[in-house]
Amino acid sequence: MSGWDRSPRTNWQVRWFAWSLALLILGLVTGVVVAATSDPDWDGTKPEKISGSADALQPDIASSPSGQVAVVWRDNRSGQWNVYAMVSDDNGHKWSGVEVVTVTATADIPEMPDVLIAGDRVFVGWREQATGPSYAIYEAEITGTLPLDVRRVPDTLAVRQASSRPRLAAGGGRLHVVYNGGDETAPDILYAVRPLTATAWPTATVMYTHTGARGSWYPALAVGPDEQTLHVVWEERVSESQWTAMYMSGTLNSTGVDWSPVITLSTAIEQATWPDIVTDSSGNLHIVFGEVGAGGYSEQYVNYMRYDTVDRQWTDAGRIDPGPVDVNTTSPTFSAPRLALLEQNDQFKACVAWHGFRQDDPEAEEVLLRCSPDGADNWSSTKTESVSRSSDKEHQGQSGWFVSIWPSITFDASGQLHVVWQERTGASLWFDYAIYHSRSTRKVFLPLVMRNG
Repeated sequence: MSGWDRSPRTNWQVRWFAWSLALLILGLVTGVVVAATSDPDWDGTKPEKISGSADALQPDIASSPSGQVAVVWRDNRSGQWNVYAMVSDDNGHKWSGVEVVTVTATADIPEMPDVLIAGDRVFVGWREQATGPSYAIYEAEITGTLPLDVRRVPDTLAVRQASSRPRLAAGGGRLHVVYNGGDETAPDILYAVRPLTATAWPTATVMYTHTGARGSWYPALAVGPDEQTLHVVWEERVSESQWTAMYMSGTLNSTGVDWSPVITLSTAIEQATWPDIVTDSSGNLHIVFGEVGAGGYSEQYVNYMRYDTVDRQWTDAGRIDPGPVDVNTTSPTFSAPRLALLEQNDQFKACVAWHGFRQDDPEAEEVLLRCSPDGADNWSSTKTESVSRSSDKEHQGQSGWFVSIWPSITFDASGQLHVVWQERTGASLWFDYAIYHSRSTRKVFLPLVMRNG
């Protein structure tokens, strides 16, 4: 997981010692046992290990109205890092065998896969790290026949020292991708589009040149219901200590994209991180992003905001959970929220997943979930739940921390919510992980549209 330990925070061992000492002192002073009051368990299915490997990292999940669900991740099961996938045709009840997506014949390392289902076609994008490091972006379609046709997204960058997870989106017979790239001290946001019928990508171009001293990071992409409008959010690092969530839209034309002026979303927040975006069938925009609070890196929140196409204005960003989380210092060092919508007629349900340690349970970094059943207008009407539920795991006896990170979520065609994440299963805090999956046990209603960031 090279390149992800960016935080200047105290390491896990020191933090664990400090928390343990504080709890011990409290217990000695008060003469009582301090009990954890962690988040209630999610009422989904029991978490199931689906990767079948001890070196499985960075999952992503997507679904389609036809009942397909696809999960991808990076894996070292063969002694060489590759991207793997599992596909279900019945809303995640039965899965295909694990399929290899990349077959890397060199020392290059595929990382950070992103999956998308367009119609009945499953596409996977990822970044590939060579020595240097130097990054390149690739995409392939899972067809059931090996080897897959792997396509590189070309660009004209002089250096490729930085790249976040590429994010795919589809609409109007086109496949879109955004990612950041360039000098690792100040990268830009790049974009490319190809017809779904094409066999190669055109050259990606810089859609936004960084203005912050530390560059542009972690873009996410959504296509509007008209299939002609693009929506991109990202984290702009204005300085070493100030990061803002930025937004820009674009309209497709016969030769490319007409990009609008950029908008700063997190105007009242000093450090906004890892935004995600979803559009609904009316064209409204739904955005989440992390926030580093006044207490520093150990105090992180998740914010939600929306653009209303009727009122033509943005809502103020607001925390969906008043309680903060601490996040590990290895990967990713921020809460990395992901958003999914389920809608029917004029109503929709919004769910957000993220990860972190609660202060009352410093042994477990959990995957957390919070849903708003009333169109994301009232996040306070529901509770945050623990999806990973570390106390139930078969590896309860492992030493050290329970670590559940990198959540990704989607609603399937039956209205069930699916969550995948990376779960620690062994001694190493770097590589001993498996991919876990859980889905909701109650169907909300039959959706007409499912969208996930």
